[in-house]
Amino acid sequence: MRTLIVPAIFGLILLAIAITTRSGKLARENPGAPINAAMREAMDMMVLDPADEAVINQLYPEAEMSQTGLRYVVTQPGEGTVKPTRGQPVAIHYRGNFLDGTYLDDSYSKGQAFSLQAGKAQVIPGMDQGIMDMTKGERRILIIPYWLGYGEAGVKGKIPEKTTLVFEVELVDMR
Repeated sequence: MRTLIVPAIFGLILLAIAITTRSGKLARENPGAPINAAMREAMDMMVLDPADEAVINQLYPEAEMSQTGLRYVVTQPGEGTVKPTRGQPVAIHYRGNFLDGTYLDDSYSKGQAFSLQAGKAQVIPGMDQGIMDMTKGERRILIIPYWLGYGEAGVKGKIPEKTTLVFEVELVDMR
């Protein structure tokens, strides 16, 4: 008898937790709001340098901005409305520059499109987000803030800290 009481009590506790969670009684009013001081501080730090902001506003005044801070300009619409799903193999052509126009990297000089799985962190977060929102054949300019690029530290000897990047991306194929 005793061996049945403990699992029964445990089951009732789990059932109560499940019902409470499912009902939303403990849900926050604004789930997008920071839950603690550390999150609030981190979110406040995600602000572009005013000089970068001025250059972006001058060069890309028509750029749209996502909730994460990724900005983009559609330079050529794609075919249809189908967008890549997370993990779907895609092929892209890209040309990356610093905000001042200095060359960083590209797929064109390599002679073939770059293949990756969309949304699987095989590229920087800003590129992943941009690709996931494109349709086949679409071309975009992605203006990637440092927190969606190489972060606060950058890449030693290649990308300075807190660097905004600009990528011209074409979604060549989705498989």
